[in-house]
Amino acid sequence: MPGDGDSGAAPTSAPANLTDEELAALSASEAETAEVIQVTGSMLDRRELTTAAPVTVLDRADLDGAGVATIGDILQNLPAQSNAINAQVNNGGDGSTRVDIRGIGTKRTLVLLNGRRVVPGGTGADASVDLNAIPLAVIERVEVLKDGASAVYGSDAIGGVVNIITREDFNGTEATLYTGSSQRNDGFTYDMSFVTGHSSKKGNIIFSAGWQRQRPVFAGDRSFSRYDKDYDYSEADPKKREFNSGSLSTPSGFIAPGSIDYDGDGVPDEREDLCGMGVSACRPDGNGGWTEFKDPDDLYNYQLSNYLFTPSQRYNAFAKGHYDLTKNTKVFFEGLYINRQSDQQLAPEPFAAAAPISAQSIYNPTGGTVYQYRRRLEEFGPRRAFQNIDTFRVVAGLSGKVPDDVPGVHGWAWELSYNYGHTTGLQRNQGNLILSRLTNALGPSFIDGNGVPRCGTPGNVIDGCVPMNIMGKSGSISGDQAAYVTFTGVNTGYNDQKVALAQAGGQIAKLPHGGDISLAIGGNYRSEAGGFTPDPLTSTGDTTGNAQAPTSGSYNAFEAFSELSIVPISRTKFVEWAEVTLAGRAYRYDSFGSGVTGKAGGLFKTVGGLAVRGTYSTAFRAPSVGELFQGSADSFPSAKDPCDTSKGPITNPITAKRCAEQGVPDNASLLTKQQRTKVGGNPNLAAETAKVFTGGIVFEPPQLEGLSLTVDYFNVRIRKAIQALGGQVVLANCYNRDIAEACDAIHRDPALHSIDYVDDPFLNVGGTKTDGVDFAVAYGYKLGSNQFRHQFEGQYLHSYELDNGTGTLLRGVSFYDLGAYPRFKANFTSTWASKGLNAGLNVRYIGGFKECVDNDCNTKENLATMSRDVDMNLTGDLFVGYEMKTGAGTSRLTLGVNNVTDQKPPLIYTGFAGDSDASTYDYMGRYFYARLSQLF
Repeated sequence: MPGDGDSGAAPTSAPANLTDEELAALSASEAETAEVIQVTGSMLDRRELTTAAPVTVLDRADLDGAGVATIGDILQNLPAQSNAINAQVNNGGDGSTRVDIRGIGTKRTLVLLNGRRVVPGGTGADASVDLNAIPLAVIERVEVLKDGASAVYGSDAIGGVVNIITREDFNGTEATLYTGSSQRNDGFTYDMSFVTGHSSKKGNIIFSAGWQRQRPVFAGDRSFSRYDKDYDYSEADPKKREFNSGSLSTPSGFIAPGSIDYDGDGVPDEREDLCGMGVSACRPDGNGGWTEFKDPDDLYNYQLSNYLFTPSQRYNAFAKGHYDLTKNTKVFFEGLYINRQSDQQLAPEPFAAAAPISAQSIYNPTGGTVYQYRRRLEEFGPRRAFQNIDTFRVVAGLSGKVPDDVPGVHGWAWELSYNYGHTTGLQRNQGNLILSRLTNALGPSFIDGNGVPRCGTPGNVIDGCVPMNIMGKSGSISGDQAAYVTFTGVNTGYNDQKVALAQAGGQIAKLPHGGDISLAIGGNYRSEAGGFTPDPLTSTGDTTGNAQAPTSGSYNAFEAFSELSIVPISRTKFVEWAEVTLAGRAYRYDSFGSGVTGKAGGLFKTVGGLAVRGTYSTAFRAPSVGELFQGSADSFPSAKDPCDTSKGPITNPITAKRCAEQGVPDNASLLTKQQRTKVGGNPNLAAETAKVFTGGIVFEPPQLEGLSLTVDYFNVRIRKAIQALGGQVVLANCYNRDIAEACDAIHRDPALHSIDYVDDPFLNVGGTKTDGVDFAVAYGYKLGSNQFRHQFEGQYLHSYELDNGTGTLLRGVSFYDLGAYPRFKANFTSTWASKGLNAGLNVRYIGGFKECVDNDCNTKENLATMSRDVDMNLTGDLFVGYEMKTGAGTSRLTLGVNNVTDQKPPLIYTGFAGDSDASTYDYMGRYFYARLSQLF
């Protein structure tokens, strides 16, 4: 069955100078005794290691040499992987680590465990797998199929498949301790695990348990992220283009013209000399008066409170085993449990016009109602989110071989299995305020006869309310004032997956010249369900945090599939292997309907070690529970308001026209760096479809054993893509590209003229297309007692384009508009081992690209005059190990340094966190670690 076994050795090469008939007879003889292998991307057992589709394999040596404690962090360093979330993502993160092959979205990479699906992970109604829910200690190898595989595995396998294969037939006990820390004495990691197994003639059982803890790193503790930086593209002097930025929501407060309604008509009045000081922006001086607000000197540095690397803690247990009931039948099971506790931390709440400050408030010295006042509420402490996630998965079934006396299908492998997975998530949120109570606390107030501040007016007192002194200096909000408006929100959620599978496959005919025909058939039923229930205040939007409506839904699918392999010839005088594969899958989803997907592949390998291969497939992805049923939710992506003139007048005529149509004055000073977008599900979504092509060559010269070279071209085209465009794209479509539909999605406050929110639901719009070349060179050899292994693997990305549904293609390669898509990425690994000693080197290269003003390099004017180069990034890791055998067993010690040169991530001023890209670069810096293993 696919991916559920150990790789065997490649068949030995045939002797030279044999006739075709003799070669065919020899091949047939070998076929009877050769150990078969299972390769990700096929339902059939194989006798050939080279496949029609490109596959990257990471074995235990690769995993041990990576110098990290989780499989997610290892896979995120692959050149074919881009832009997936990880533990470095603080604002917008949830403690999970995911994988994104081809950079087309984590939802389009299918993750398997021993060839079977894994339940999505997270806080609820998630669409992809949290890789770190699979403990590293039990993993034997990882096979990464960089090809569409919907015909074989069903939905989601558009970008590729990650098949994590666990250890099997393990005898003994192995205990491992890993610990590490950055050179700055933060980011401490501890990982303890043990694996024990027992094998007999009738079966095997393996059990593992472990504990892992990751300490945080603060943004203020790294020089590149200590301050939020900005870049002035119009500045002629390069030394003055970069400057420290920050937030206008400061502990001392901020107020600008057009903020106060003095005459009581509900509309702020324009007064240039707001504070009577001849300046345009002011802040309270802490003594009841005003002083000038100096930008950037008075801006608030929120980075000091933010996590740069988020903390987490995991407990895990895994068990797997089989028992031979008869010669041809065995019963098997897998069990997995993991508990993950993680959290994120942001600076204290930035009050920014969440509620007006009444002119009748006892703490309002302005004499008018204040509509746009900003203040950092340090008295409430940082905003934090805490996750507690439980993941449970169990697989049970029967498998075996069809007896030899059954005609036509003797020797076929078969499986009947049931796969159940469930995640339960609980998240606590702290630091946000109750909006309705905040409105009361900032509304009219008075001092009663006992000298006690009261909310409301005499005779109309709001019980329990305490007026808030929000316009005072930092520390002016007392404990009772804060207690009235604060709360701890508790969200709950779940993911549920059920899969019943029946499949069988094997040889149906032998052909001359060592060939054969094999067939696999099967069917499955799959049910997916999920939900997310926010706390009542968040659900109704009665909070200063992001509003989120509940999500709940489910769908089920019935599928039938088959695969045909035709090997017309193998191990002849000139041809080592020739194969044609065909696969197809018919499916019916109760959420959107039915369809068919297919795949064809071919492999031709000569006796000289040269192979030509290729695949063409159609693929699909069914809309997830979240995409179908997610309740409306707020998001605040980084984006400047195009109608803001605080940094200068609008020069783009399209922008000026659209701003005027929306009633924005031509001198509006809006001063917003993030815009609220409303994302949400769409029950009318259809499945997205894709066409995937790969073609390449493999060269393994028999004259130089251990050397292999591969070059593969890939082309992925997605249609009717399920996507939310993103706030920046919607704004650019309206104000730069003059698209009316985008402008209709932008809603402004009629009085303040600022953007209230941008509609950004999931839609079937446009699509994505990408193409490029994967390449790898590997060489393993021995010199005396010394064993060497070198590998160079890379990706050249030719194109990455997003169609936003209007026919406009947004280019991503070499621009940061859509994320980090450099033209070139590569990894180099070199290892040496001899007589118990070993050492190795890992080097990772990420090419440079451009970023532009407003994160829009797709506008020619921006690219020509308002762009800058983002530097390439090169990091290297070193490790050395020693293995010693004693009477107690085998001891292994590995010492290593990751990011030896302490390379900083390149500055990306439009990057959301740390002025770089948390999904792409190393934020930790130089990191020392040690791993000790004892095999008993």
